[in-house]
Amino acid sequence: MRPILAVAVIAFSVATALVSSAPARAATAKKTTKAAALTSSAVEEQILKMEKDRAAAVVRADVAAVDAETADDYSLINANGQFSGKADTMSAIKSGNIKLTSNELSDLKVRLYGNTAIVTGRSDAKGSMGGREIKGPIMFTRVYVKKNGRWQSVAFQQTPVVAP
Repeated sequence: MRPILAVAVIAFSVATALVSSAPARAATAKKTTKAAALTSSAVEEQILKMEKDRAAAVVRADVAAVDAETADDYSLINANGQFSGKADTMSAIKSGNIKLTSNELSDLKVRLYGNTAIVTGRSDAKGSMGGREIKGPIMFTRVYVKKNGRWQSVAFQQTPVVAP
């Protein structure tokens, strides 16, 4: 009879420990979730700032600033359906082939997936690209990847907004 009593005492002790530690585990999980949300929010703010700073740098033709936040394997598909890589894009900004006089961003949204951030939004830019006037708004998607501890743009896709 004593082994059964010993098993019952052990089972009761384990159950009591589990029940009494449940609130502590729940509090720890809640703190972890809250910390992750704060971290996620801070990263979203960082990405939004980078996107706005990048738009302003292109208007200033600040190739060094744009280059620093652009991955070597960057790809751009512009609103005219033309593809270019990093070197061509930086060269076009430097030479004035891409010349923006203004670029207002709106409707920005950031989604995070680990070390990848996707920004969608609207751009109302004025200027020229390849000698063609830029007019009308575009919707865009930019992809950032965290490489070597820094966020870098790896892809940018533009789509003209057309009236329905």
